[in-house]
Amino acid sequence: MRKYLKIFGINVGVGAAAIVLYSPGLLALRVTDYSIFRAGMSIIAGILLAAVFLYSNIRFLRGPKKRQVDIKEISDIEAAKRVLRQYHDGRYFGQTARTVSEQMDRIVKCGRRLSDVLGQKFEKGTLSWEKFNSVVEAAENSAIQNAVTMAGRMQMFDEKEYLRLQHYKQDNIPDDIQEEQIRLYQRNLDNIRSAITLNERLLLKLDTLALEISGSRSGTAEEENRNLLGEIEQLTKEIKYYN
Repeated sequence: MRKYLKIFGINVGVGAAAIVLYSPGLLALRVTDYSIFRAGMSIIAGILLAAVFLYSNIRFLRGPKKRQVDIKEISDIEAAKRVLRQYHDGRYFGQTARTVSEQMDRIVKCGRRLSDVLGQKFEKGTLSWEKFNSVVEAAENSAIQNAVTMAGRMQMFDEKEYLRLQHYKQDNIPDDIQEEQIRLYQRNLDNIRSAITLNERLLLKLDTLALEISGSRSGTAEEENRNLLGEIEQLTKEIKYYN
Protein backbone atom coordinates (compact mmCIF):
# COMPACT_ATOMS: atom_id res chain seq x y z
CA MET A 1 0.00 0.00 0.00
CA ARG A 2 2.76 2.46 0.91
CA LYS A 3 4.47 1.74 -2.41
CA TYR A 4 1.36 2.74 -4.36
CA LEU A 5 0.89 5.86 -2.25
CA LYS A 6 4.45 6.88 -3.11
CA ILE A 7 3.82 6.28 -6.82
CA PHE A 8 0.59 8.28 -6.61
CA GLY A 9 2.35 11.15 -4.83
CA ILE A 10 5.17 11.28 -7.40
CA ASN A 11 2.74 11.19 -10.33
CA VAL A 12 0.65 13.98 -8.81
CA GLY A 13 3.83 16.00 -8.29
CA VAL A 14 4.92 15.48 -11.91
CA GLY A 15 1.45 16.46 -13.13
CA ALA A 16 1.41 19.59 -10.94
CA ALA A 17 4.87 20.59 -12.18
CA ALA A 18 3.74 20.16 -15.79
CA ILE A 19 0.72 22.41 -15.16
CA VAL A 20 2.87 25.13 -13.63
CA LEU A 21 5.47 24.94 -16.40
CA TYR A 22 3.18 24.80 -19.44
CA SER A 23 -0.17 26.36 -18.49
CA PRO A 24 -1.05 29.82 -19.89
CA GLY A 25 -1.12 32.34 -17.08
CA LEU A 26 1.65 30.51 -15.24
CA LEU A 27 5.12 29.93 -16.74
CA ALA A 28 3.58 29.05 -20.12
CA LEU A 29 6.68 27.40 -21.56
CA ARG A 30 6.37 26.29 -25.19
CA VAL A 31 8.68 25.07 -27.92
CA THR A 32 7.49 27.81 -30.33
CA ASP A 33 8.36 30.63 -27.91
CA TYR A 34 10.18 33.53 -29.54
CA SER A 35 12.74 33.36 -26.72
CA ILE A 36 15.35 30.69 -27.46
CA PHE A 37 15.97 30.30 -23.74
CA ARG A 38 12.29 29.69 -22.91
CA ALA A 39 11.88 27.38 -25.90
CA GLY A 40 14.93 25.39 -24.79
CA MET A 41 13.73 25.26 -21.20
CA SER A 42 10.37 23.87 -22.35
CA ILE A 43 12.18 20.96 -24.02
CA ILE A 44 14.56 20.34 -21.12
CA ALA A 45 11.74 20.51 -18.55
CA GLY A 46 9.64 18.06 -20.59
CA ILE A 47 12.50 15.59 -20.81
CA LEU A 48 13.18 15.84 -17.06
CA LEU A 49 9.51 15.37 -16.14
CA ALA A 50 9.23 12.36 -18.45
CA ALA A 51 12.44 10.87 -16.98
CA VAL A 52 11.22 11.32 -13.39
CA PHE A 53 7.82 9.83 -14.25
CA LEU A 54 9.25 6.77 -16.02
CA TYR A 55 12.11 6.11 -13.59
CA SER A 56 9.99 6.41 -10.44
CA ASN A 57 7.13 4.28 -11.75
CA ILE A 58 9.42 1.54 -13.10
CA ARG A 59 11.54 1.55 -9.92
CA PHE A 60 8.62 1.37 -7.48
CA LEU A 61 6.63 -1.17 -9.49
CA ARG A 62 9.61 -3.47 -9.86
CA GLY A 63 10.64 -2.97 -6.25
CA PRO A 64 14.23 -2.97 -4.98
CA LYS A 65 16.54 -5.65 -6.30
CA LYS A 66 17.01 -8.24 -3.59
CA ARG A 67 20.59 -9.03 -2.65
CA GLN A 68 21.17 -12.41 -1.06
CA VAL A 69 23.19 -11.86 2.09
CA ASP A 70 25.29 -14.51 3.79
CA ILE A 71 23.72 -15.33 7.16
CA LYS A 72 27.08 -14.57 8.79
CA GLU A 73 26.80 -10.98 7.55
CA ILE A 74 23.50 -10.49 9.43
CA SER A 75 25.25 -9.93 12.74
CA ASP A 76 23.26 -7.06 14.25
CA ILE A 77 19.98 -5.17 14.06
CA GLU A 78 21.09 -2.71 11.37
CA ALA A 79 22.26 -5.50 9.06
CA ALA A 80 19.00 -7.38 9.66
CA LYS A 81 16.91 -4.29 8.90
CA ARG A 82 18.76 -3.78 5.61
CA VAL A 83 17.77 -7.31 4.59
CA LEU A 84 14.16 -6.87 5.71
CA ARG A 85 13.74 -3.58 3.84
CA GLN A 86 14.07 -5.55 0.62
CA TYR A 87 10.80 -7.33 1.49
CA HIS A 88 8.75 -4.44 2.97
CA ASP A 89 6.68 -3.92 -0.19
CA GLY A 90 6.18 -7.61 -0.94
CA ARG A 91 2.67 -8.79 -1.73
CA TYR A 92 2.82 -11.96 0.34
CA PHE A 93 5.52 -11.39 2.96
CA GLY A 94 5.75 -7.59 3.18
CA GLN A 95 3.65 -7.25 6.34
CA THR A 96 5.70 -9.89 8.13
CA ALA A 97 8.96 -8.16 7.16
CA ARG A 98 7.65 -4.78 8.33
CA THR A 99 6.48 -6.28 11.62
CA VAL A 100 9.92 -7.76 12.34
CA SER A 101 11.61 -4.43 11.47
CA GLU A 102 9.32 -2.48 13.79
CA GLN A 103 9.82 -5.05 16.52
CA MET A 104 13.59 -4.54 16.34
CA ASP A 105 13.20 -0.83 17.05
CA ARG A 106 10.89 -1.57 19.97
CA ILE A 107 13.34 -4.08 21.46
CA VAL A 108 16.09 -1.46 21.50
CA LYS A 109 13.79 1.17 23.05
CA CYS A 110 12.56 -1.29 25.66
CA GLY A 111 16.14 -2.17 26.64
CA ARG A 112 17.09 1.49 27.05
CA ARG A 113 13.96 2.18 29.07
CA LEU A 114 14.64 -0.69 31.47
CA SER A 115 18.29 0.28 31.79
CA ASP A 116 17.25 3.77 32.85
CA VAL A 117 14.73 2.41 35.36
CA LEU A 118 17.30 0.05 36.89
CA GLY A 119 19.83 2.87 37.13
CA GLN A 120 17.32 5.05 38.97
CA LYS A 121 16.12 2.31 41.31
CA PHE A 122 19.34 0.50 42.22
CA GLU A 123 22.93 1.53 42.62
CA LYS A 124 24.98 0.09 39.79
CA GLY A 125 27.07 -2.89 40.89
CA THR A 126 24.90 -3.86 43.85
CA LEU A 127 23.46 -7.36 44.16
CA SER A 128 19.95 -6.10 43.35
CA TRP A 129 21.16 -4.26 40.26
CA GLU A 130 23.20 -7.28 39.11
CA LYS A 131 20.24 -9.63 39.61
CA PHE A 132 17.86 -7.58 37.48
CA ASN A 133 20.38 -6.34 34.94
CA SER A 134 21.74 -9.79 34.08
CA VAL A 135 18.25 -11.14 33.36
CA VAL A 136 17.25 -8.06 31.36
CA GLU A 137 20.45 -8.10 29.29
CA ALA A 138 20.04 -11.80 28.51
CA ALA A 139 16.42 -11.24 27.49
CA GLU A 140 17.25 -8.24 25.29
CA ASN A 141 20.13 -10.06 23.59
CA SER A 142 17.93 -13.11 22.94
CA ALA A 143 15.15 -10.96 21.49
CA ILE A 144 17.62 -9.16 19.23
CA GLN A 145 19.20 -12.42 18.06
CA ASN A 146 15.73 -13.81 17.45
CA ALA A 147 14.90 -10.83 15.23
CA VAL A 148 18.22 -11.19 13.38
CA THR A 149 17.47 -14.88 12.80
CA MET A 150 14.05 -13.96 11.42
CA ALA A 151 15.75 -11.62 8.93
CA GLY A 152 17.87 -14.54 7.77
CA ARG A 153 14.78 -16.70 7.35
CA MET A 154 13.08 -14.04 5.24
CA GLN A 155 15.73 -14.49 2.56
CA MET A 156 14.20 -17.76 1.43
CA PHE A 157 10.99 -15.99 0.38
CA ASP A 158 10.94 -15.45 -3.37
CA GLU A 159 7.71 -13.59 -4.17
CA LYS A 160 7.76 -14.50 -7.89
CA GLU A 161 8.36 -18.16 -7.13
CA TYR A 162 5.62 -18.17 -4.50
CA LEU A 163 3.20 -16.54 -6.95
CA ARG A 164 4.01 -19.22 -9.53
CA LEU A 165 3.35 -21.92 -6.95
CA GLN A 166 -0.18 -20.57 -6.39
CA HIS A 167 -1.02 -21.94 -9.86
CA TYR A 168 1.05 -25.11 -9.69
CA LYS A 169 -1.75 -27.34 -11.02
CA GLN A 170 -1.66 -25.51 -14.33
CA ASP A 171 1.92 -26.42 -15.30
CA ASN A 172 3.76 -29.63 -16.20
CA ILE A 173 5.87 -29.90 -13.04
CA PRO A 174 4.80 -32.79 -10.75
CA ASP A 175 2.26 -31.49 -8.23
CA ASP A 176 3.72 -33.37 -5.26
CA ILE A 177 7.07 -31.57 -5.65
CA GLN A 178 5.45 -28.14 -5.79
CA GLU A 179 3.15 -28.93 -2.88
CA GLU A 180 6.23 -29.74 -0.82
CA GLN A 181 7.74 -26.39 -1.87
CA ILE A 182 4.60 -24.61 -0.68
CA ARG A 183 4.77 -26.46 2.64
CA LEU A 184 8.42 -25.39 2.99
CA TYR A 185 7.41 -21.74 2.56
CA GLN A 186 4.60 -22.17 5.07
CA ARG A 187 6.80 -23.86 7.69
CA ASN A 188 9.32 -21.07 7.46
CA LEU A 189 6.60 -18.44 7.71
CA ASP A 190 5.04 -20.21 10.70
CA ASN A 191 8.43 -20.27 12.44
CA ILE A 192 8.84 -16.53 11.87
CA ARG A 193 5.36 -15.80 13.20
CA SER A 194 5.99 -17.94 16.28
CA ALA A 195 9.26 -16.08 16.88
CA ILE A 196 7.44 -12.74 16.53
CA THR A 197 4.89 -13.88 19.12
CA LEU A 198 7.61 -14.92 21.57
CA ASN A 199 9.36 -11.58 21.19
CA GLU A 200 6.07 -9.78 21.80
CA ARG A 201 5.48 -11.73 25.00
CA LEU A 202 8.99 -10.93 26.15
CA LEU A 203 8.54 -7.23 25.36
CA LEU A 204 5.31 -7.20 27.35
CA LYS A 205 7.01 -8.80 30.37
CA LEU A 206 9.97 -6.40 30.16
CA ASP A 207 7.64 -3.39 30.00
CA THR A 208 5.68 -4.79 32.96
CA LEU A 209 8.91 -5.24 34.90
CA ALA A 210 9.91 -1.62 34.19
CA LEU A 211 6.59 -0.39 35.57
CA GLU A 212 6.78 -2.64 38.62
CA ILE A 213 10.37 -1.68 39.48
CA SER A 214 9.74 2.04 39.07
CA GLY A 215 6.87 1.88 41.58
CA SER A 216 7.92 -0.98 43.87
CA ARG A 217 8.36 -0.30 47.58
CA SER A 218 6.66 -3.17 49.37
CA GLY A 219 7.58 -6.79 49.86
CA THR A 220 4.62 -7.80 47.73
CA ALA A 221 6.02 -5.80 44.81
CA GLU A 222 9.41 -7.45 45.29
CA GLU A 223 7.75 -10.85 45.08
CA GLU A 224 5.96 -9.81 41.88
CA ASN A 225 9.29 -8.67 40.45
CA ARG A 226 10.88 -12.04 41.23
CA ASN A 227 7.98 -13.78 39.50
CA LEU A 228 8.39 -11.53 36.49
CA LEU A 229 12.11 -12.27 36.37
CA GLY A 230 11.31 -15.99 36.38
CA GLU A 231 8.85 -15.58 33.50
CA ILE A 232 11.36 -13.50 31.54
CA GLU A 233 14.07 -16.11 32.06
CA GLN A 234 11.70 -18.83 30.84
CA LEU A 235 10.76 -16.84 27.71
CA THR A 236 14.45 -16.16 27.07
CA LYS A 237 15.13 -19.91 27.09
CA GLU A 238 12.21 -20.53 24.69
CA ILE A 239 13.46 -17.87 22.30
CA LYS A 240 16.87 -19.55 22.09
CA TYR A 241 15.24 -22.53 20.40
CA TYR A 242 14.45 -20.32 17.40
CA ASN A 243 18.01 -18.96 17.02
